[in-house]
Amino acid sequence: MLTIHTHGVRAQVQCRSAAFAGSRRGSVSPFTADRLVESLSSLGFSFLVGCAPGIDACFRDALKRHGLANAIIACAFKQRQRRLGSSGLCALTVAPEGLSPAAALHRRTVWLVRRASLLVLLPDDPITGTRGKGSTLAFTTALFNLKPVFVVTNQPPDPVPSYLIAAGSLCDLAPGYWVLPYSEEGGVCNDEW
Repeated sequence: MLTIHTHGVRAQVQCRSAAFAGSRRGSVSPFTADRLVESLSSLGFSFLVGCAPGIDACFRDALKRHGLANAIIACAFKQRQRRLGSSGLCALTVAPEGLSPAAALHRRTVWLVRRASLLVLLPDDPITGTRGKGSTLAFTTALFNLKPVFVVTNQPPDPVPSYLIAAGSLCDLAPGYWVLPYSEEGGVCNDEW
């Protein structure tokens, strides 16, 4: 169980699967990616990551360096599955054939986020919190599916009904903001996620 203590809020996220998402033009240092993977893995998380360059590639590389068998690369296209499947990680094509590239990438992002118990989002510009189309889709999909999100950013996300937004850090490694759904009992979700 990942316990979150931030600004008078205490919440827990079940350690099922963490999805990493962010800009295909962005990057995160190998040191930070490795520490996040190590910390979340030590808590019992498995991992979901996409097939794109940028943030996806940074975390795929970290997962490969750690030789984690409990990771899935969600691919939008068969050719990406074939190429990334030889990396030692499990790669699955999660979008049906025949879709346009944009629709396949959309379907891949939704598939990835819906299966995660935690979304770690690295926006296009962590200083301003600006998100591109893919990051915005990941964020809104998490919200629609009542998933907790940790956004690596200096700026708080816009207020979201039925969600608590609180400054904090992820595993004391990445500063940002927690976006946590409220439970039906009126508190922050701590049983379902």
